[in-house]
Amino acid sequence: MRDVQPRQNSAQQIAVDHDNVRDLFRRFKAEQDKTQQAILANTLIREMAIHSDSEEISVYNDLGKYGLGNIAAHNREEHAEVKKLVYAADDASIDQGDYVAIMSAAVEGFLDHAGEEERDQLPKLVEKLSAEENDALAREFLKARRVVPTRPHPSAPVSGGIGQKAAGLQGKLHDKVIETLGGRKFADVKYAHSEV
Repeated sequence: MRDVQPRQNSAQQIAVDHDNVRDLFRRFKAEQDKTQQAILANTLIREMAIHSDSEEISVYNDLGKYGLGNIAAHNREEHAEVKKLVYAADDASIDQGDYVAIMSAAVEGFLDHAGEEERDQLPKLVEKLSAEENDALAREFLKARRVVPTRPHPSAPVSGGIGQKAAGLQGKLHDKVIETLGGRKFADVKYAHSEV
């Protein structure tokens, strides 16, 4: 008997990332220990970076097919701004007096964008998708999460095309080296994506 995988929902898979960032930020703000706070900050940065690039090379590329190309352009602009904020948080030290403010600016920018997606954009998209298209888009997003950089690269292409994918593969390798040599540690996330 053949294993049949359950259908995926693109809006739900995208919201997993949003929910993880919300939870991580709540934990970051409540944490008093600088070492644990740094681990949460590393995880916030990683989750926001992966999410942004994954959407750009998967979901945003398909929005035009469904008459939502203007949303893709708007979101790419917002992502460019959020990536700059996330990069500033990645570049700053947890020991800086203004670090919480720097991280807060990045997360709040990300979550403002996430709220707009959840309230307005994703319902419009899902309404236009057949169950098969929704499943395919969710799977494309989940596969993209495995190949994109784990740190912000605000000067990299955001077109969602081959240039961004190539830069992403190079960036992912670079990020792995930086994370390994720097001894970065990461916290567990609360919400899990479906396996595909």
